[in-house]
Amino acid sequence: MQRLRTLLASNLAGETASEQPAPISAQGEGAVEDEDLIEIDPLDLFCSSIDTLLSGSIDQTIEPGGGWSSRPTRLSGVGDGRGEIQQMCRRGIPPSLRCAAWIINVVAAVNREWSKSECDEFGTFRKVRVIDHGWELVLKSLFPDETDLTEATVIDMGIGPDQMMNLLLHDHGGSPIPDKGIQSLTKVLHAARDSLGLEFCPLLPDVTCLLLSFMPESYAYATIRQSAICRFAKTFSDLMARNFPQTHQAMDQIGALTAVGLDPILKRFFVPLLKRKHVLRIMDIYTSEGAHAIFRIGCTLCCLAHAHLDANVLSYCDSPRMWWEGVKRFTHSKYFHFDIFLQQQAYGSRQGSIRVMSRPIFPRSEYVSRLISSNEEWAAENEHHIPILQEMKPIGLVEGKCPIVLAKHSPERLSLSKWLPPALQSTRLELIYSSNYHGRSIEMFYRQCSVAIHTVTLLEVFNAGVVLGMYATQTWHNNPSGYGDGECFLFRLTPNPECFKYQVTASLTAKESLDAEEFISTIDDAGQLMISSLNFISMGVGEDGSSALRLNEDLTRGSTSRCINFGHADLIGDSSEVFEVGLVETYRFVRDVDGEPVDKTDVWKGLFD
Repeated sequence: MQRLRTLLASNLAGETASEQPAPISAQGEGAVEDEDLIEIDPLDLFCSSIDTLLSGSIDQTIEPGGGWSSRPTRLSGVGDGRGEIQQMCRRGIPPSLRCAAWIINVVAAVNREWSKSECDEFGTFRKVRVIDHGWELVLKSLFPDETDLTEATVIDMGIGPDQMMNLLLHDHGGSPIPDKGIQSLTKVLHAARDSLGLEFCPLLPDVTCLLLSFMPESYAYATIRQSAICRFAKTFSDLMARNFPQTHQAMDQIGALTAVGLDPILKRFFVPLLKRKHVLRIMDIYTSEGAHAIFRIGCTLCCLAHAHLDANVLSYCDSPRMWWEGVKRFTHSKYFHFDIFLQQQAYGSRQGSIRVMSRPIFPRSEYVSRLISSNEEWAAENEHHIPILQEMKPIGLVEGKCPIVLAKHSPERLSLSKWLPPALQSTRLELIYSSNYHGRSIEMFYRQCSVAIHTVTLLEVFNAGVVLGMYATQTWHNNPSGYGDGECFLFRLTPNPECFKYQVTASLTAKESLDAEEFISTIDDAGQLMISSLNFISMGVGEDGSSALRLNEDLTRGSTSRCINFGHADLIGDSSEVFEVGLVETYRFVRDVDGEPVDKTDVWKGLFD
């Protein structure tokens, strides 16, 4: 084995992360000799499982007799056909192989035209670098600064705060998920929402926890990216009525077949109902067979529980919660045998070509798929009645050669997201001017700002711990006559973030203290939100004709005054109206999808006119 490890190290050095799955090797009975292992290309070895969620140990042995090769490579001949592989998954995937087997199953289910060798490659070391690199790009886009991840919270995806609390505290492993595991869960769920567009997907938090119990973050995300998560309660109810009408009637009377009543199965993936080892077995089957497995196992489980629950007990069962408590009591009792349930109830047992089964034959996956499609309209209508916690996220960043300082931390960018127009809230900030990098001159400021229309300028009040800002809706340029519109606003970013937006009625409050001519002049000035020249840049008009916020020609001194059209008292509070300016930064907005600027200016305009 030492020679294999040396060979692996020489082939994979520098290509894999520290938390990347290790290669699987056979242990104990059935292990092969080192001479045989040396003949294997290390890149063909399947990745072994790793517990990212709880940081626990995973048994790396592969017991003989289960159909799984003791030399687990993509060329080892494990499961030559899809039907054979599904049968092996129903018997249970060895824990050490779940990372590789789960992602292979999902890839094969989605890409049915691919060969077995092409699908199996996703579970080997040949794909590690590709999968990890893709995940790094996603993380860089979602969390450009470390504070973005620190401030991020776990998304409930529609599961609800109470169920999410149960998930984090005891539903996976019987003890609270450690902080490192919660952080991994947070990353994957944010990636699923923001990169894959999964806004409402109640199954996803539990499925992600199960994936992270045997996979690194990158593999869990790649598996979710390939899979489709089912969420249709009406399809479950229709299948119950077709196959198990008596159980359907009992559950329907107490509301256990509604979108909310089916939470333990369609939202929680059986986690509140079954022992964890049995939930993992269902996950083995789900990755191989898809949503059809959830319906098949869920329906037959309800039927079996209904048959075993005492009639007197059922007479007192008047709510979905009581029903599922009864199901849990049964599945955790000595009367429930999971393997027998799968073989004889859910799938039936085979004797040669004869299926031995006392229950009605469950519909084929094609029928279930058609039923799901026919119920899509119902699902969409009912989905809107389920509250989802909407989380405002910080506006993103584009890292460049010029270091970002004033907008680096996520709390400040979260405030900006709340103040910006909706069309810009999902963009990213790209630094186009920094006084530290481009120098302190108003000419350079205009030159750098010429590439953008909408910009955010941040300036530091020297030695005061205060950061002020201006949101401009037109390109900054030399124009003492004034420009801009009512979408411009001023703000204080730190401390105590506060936004001061344009208020047309604010100017009217001056009417009583001004004569008619002065009042008209004041109203005209109020429309000149941006005024700039070769000597200063400013935004807003002060009560005495000065600027609400103004910077001098070399951007070293600034001043503020009470403003007519922004309705604020003082940007700096009790500080002096005149202050020394530290760092100045200006950002433009780029699209998150392709990194292109939201708006561009024609830099050649007027050159040959």
